[in-house]
Amino acid sequence: MRCAAWAAWVSLMAVEAGDAEPVAVVPAGHKPTLDGILVEWGAPERIGLVPGGERVGVRGAFTGSADHEADLYLMWDADYVYVAAAVVDDTVDAQQIPPDKSEWRGPSGERKDAMFYYDHLKIFLRGPEQPLGHTIWLSPADSTPYLWGGMQREKPTERVPVEAGGALRAQLYTFEVGIPWGWLGLYPQPDMVLDALFLLPDSDQPTKALRDKVRQSNKWIWWQGKVQLKGRPPGLRQLPKAQTIAEIAEKTREISVPKVAEKKPEEAKARDAQDSVAVGKSLGTQREVPPEVDSGDTGTVKTASRSQEAVQTASVPALRSRLNRSLLRRPAPDWVRALRDDEGVSLGQVDSLYYRLTHSLARLSADRINVRTDGLVMDLAEYAGTWRAQARHFLQKLLAKTLADLEQKRLHPQIVGAAAEAGVDGDKAIRLVQVLCREALKIYAEGKVAHSETLMDKARRQAKLSAEQAQDLLAVLAAAIPR
Repeated sequence: MRCAAWAAWVSLMAVEAGDAEPVAVVPAGHKPTLDGILVEWGAPERIGLVPGGERVGVRGAFTGSADHEADLYLMWDADYVYVAAAVVDDTVDAQQIPPDKSEWRGPSGERKDAMFYYDHLKIFLRGPEQPLGHTIWLSPADSTPYLWGGMQREKPTERVPVEAGGALRAQLYTFEVGIPWGWLGLYPQPDMVLDALFLLPDSDQPTKALRDKVRQSNKWIWWQGKVQLKGRPPGLRQLPKAQTIAEIAEKTREISVPKVAEKKPEEAKARDAQDSVAVGKSLGTQREVPPEVDSGDTGTVKTASRSQEAVQTASVPALRSRLNRSLLRRPAPDWVRALRDDEGVSLGQVDSLYYRLTHSLARLSADRINVRTDGLVMDLAEYAGTWRAQARHFLQKLLAKTLADLEQKRLHPQIVGAAAEAGVDGDKAIRLVQVLCREALKIYAEGKVAHSETLMDKARRQAKLSAEQAQDLLAVLAAAIPR
């Protein structure tokens, strides 16, 4: 059911502006004292979180600077990236929400992130070419803020190696945070560009219980964009070549290689041969895969005998994506393969793109997780060993095909059947899928990035469905995707 993939996927996105200049992150003259007193933060460029600001998004109604106003600052050195925030807030509503209590569930099954109903600071950072980033949530406090976080898609924890201090006064609270580069999985270098998001919920109802807050409107403000490391702080380290080789080898050993059949079908052999040629043509030397990493007639992957030189010429993503395609023994549906119009993308890579997409959508829809469109593109590209532009083009072709089939009513029976299972009106279900696909395709065509809540809210309102009805429908559609 191809409409299911897009109905589920386009519910998992959110809006971001495109190509603004990165904000400069200046070197720290010395490690700041992380106590919430921002006396060391005179030089960094200010990031203002006020409605109407550049790259600033708002949900809810802010009534002015006295209601809520925030400034953020960034610095870095060889060991940490530092984040400071100063927040003016007429009513401070702070509470410690542990990660295992972060999801509120209502009597009708509705789900909300509890952190958005109390004052918090959310920090998100992702390094270049990384499909996943790291998130930290901090609660205002006078001394050490309560915090937790982790890498995307992993279980969050309070045991994160992040240093933080804070100050809390009447109508003012601050944060100072030191985030180790090692925890982010990065070796910082001058001019490195990171994706960043800083978000501040503003709750003005400290006397109300969470269930009562959820019934009313809430508000938050965020800044989203890119930040760039400037200068060269003392003690900056390069990743030694020997360590690079060792890490690639270790990553390769961690890849789980299941047993496959003693003899492969002739069609599978032909796909592997075509795949190997296409990888070399489309990815070039930066993603070159050594010939030792291949599946032979015995059906085993020969990784143990690779030479040190072979490991050195291959990147970890290239090794992983080649193994993923070698182990994928089922083609995508014919209608998906027929969409391939890029000679630089093999049929094996199309199979991998489709498999990864459907697998991710089923999990994300079942857990009702929000993701960004660019994060999905990076994940697909890394898994299949394509460029991001190729993965994005693949998604656009699928969306366009789905919209064409919706226009000709080829998919209506499938959607109506899923709607009946979810207890939703069939015509409204068709309308929801059409709006979601159309808006997603528009976002890609305009080179933007999107968030699920904005798109989903727009689509369900046009379809005249409640949030729960829309989510239930998408869960049924995603579960029906053939994998």
